Amino acid sequence: MKPIIGIISCGTMEQRQFVPQTYIQAIERSEGIPVILPCTPNNDAYTYYGRQCDGFLFCGGDDVTPLLFGEELMTDRGATDLGTDRFHLSLMKYALSLKLPILAICRGMQILNIALGGTIFQDISMRWPASLNHMQLSSDRSDPCHEIAVQKDSILSKFFSEHEMVNSFHHQCIRVLGKELKISAVASDGIIEAIESDNLPFVVGVQWHPECMTETSDSMRELFFTFVEKSKNAKNLQYISPKPRT
Repeated sequence: MKPIIGIISCGTMEQRQFVPQTYIQAIERSEGIPVILPCTPNNDAYTYYGRQCDGFLFCGGDDVTPLLFGEELMTDRGATDLGTDRFHLSLMKYALSLKLPILAICRGMQILNIALGGTIFQDISMRWPASLNHMQLSSDRSDPCHEIAVQKDSILSKFFSEHEMVNSFHHQCIRVLGKELKISAVASDGIIEAIESDNLPFVVGVQWHPECMTETSDSMRELFFTFVEKSKNAKNLQYISPKPRT
């Protein structure tokens, strides 16, 4: 049986919830069955999402409302949606409680970090020392932008080289690392590019967009294959709780 991967809706645009096709294609190419999970204020949905899905993919999207990680707004870059943010954070906490595989990409990685008590820089310009430009301007989203250094003995090190080239489409980054997380990769300017759980089998967050690089990079393909493979046998219904974790 192919595992069912719940792809969480990225957000809302003109009264439409959306997920870019690249995420769906990356799961399909990895022999998973993608199912799009809409944002909803109905807490009953969590149980059904948990019972239906074998793994969860949290995608990129807009900025996270700063109040949700203890700050007030300090930049005019980016857009926020409080309803979507609250849903993503709440669902992430619930997904973590299920102990099912999670792959969190770009904003998704920041949601993972905040859900575990971490914080982010509202804009990379607020970070010291000066950083690289992490918002590339290439015409093709699969083009690499900068190098990352992969930490030894991390999950990524099993199929990534010690140094890998990645794309980059973010203006925010991790500030304080969340609890029960460890760093898997960093950029040359010190920005955290990948994180993973310190105690759960497969919870991985990456700051770049591997779904856009699966046709050009063996490592990016292997990241998705590994995520889907880990999801095949991860389901254990004793972890399915009727209520989201707060």
